[in-house]
Amino acid sequence: MQYGWETVTEGLKQGGITNMMDRLSNPAKIRAFDLAEEMKGILRPLFEKHQDDIMSGHFSSTMMADWAANDANLLKWRAETNGTPFELQDITDDAIDEQTYYDQGILMVAMVKAGVELAYETMVSAGIIEESAYYESLHETPLIANTIARKKLYEMNVVISDTAEYGCYLFDQAARPLLKAFVAGLDADVIGTGMTGGNAVDNRRLIDVNAEIRSHSVEVVGARLRGYMTGYEGHLLRRLTPSERLQR
Repeated sequence: MQYGWETVTEGLKQGGITNMMDRLSNPAKIRAFDLAEEMKGILRPLFEKHQDDIMSGHFSSTMMADWAANDANLLKWRAETNGTPFELQDITDDAIDEQTYYDQGILMVAMVKAGVELAYETMVSAGIIEESAYYESLHETPLIANTIARKKLYEMNVVISDTAEYGCYLFDQAARPLLKAFVAGLDADVIGTGMTGGNAVDNRRLIDVNAEIRSHSVEVVGARLRGYMTGYEGHLLRRLTPSERLQR
């Protein structure tokens, strides 16, 4: 999980959601698409509320009240994160092939797709121009994934701004209960073992899924903006072993 986010979002960075989804087999792509659509339905009201709280000033006033209380909640939530099983899990030096993260991490790909599209759609609906919404959603995701790969969630939260960290905790606390039933209904084929049973799919469904992925506004805008960028790096950390990453 720690390194999987960085791997799948490297595909996202280089070629958007289209490229990330194209790394999956056809059956896995359709499964990831359906999972992402289900998560978007569950989480959309929360994304919209979070955006409304930012626009209205409610988020800022809540955060500033905690700042006046010497960051009581912020530091409490940071400490709780540091004690989670994910943070306490030993780091492995096992070599995991890049494609394995895609094949056995279909849910992770679906989560990235759902999160990026929802963030983008919510910001655009709030009046933020498409280009800015792209940079604040898809473009930022690989950068966050990189910090997780280096130092897990606790250090990620330390590195980002206090404002972003505070919002992260608030969103996390609200999102987990919403996703509990959804996650409980998942099987290991989407996170752990990968899908089996052949690669046959309905052609019409695959064409429709591909069309929906590629025609989304974040893909259209993103392809244009990425065309202006040169010198993409992004491969160095992925080549390093986990131990080497921690030394950087």
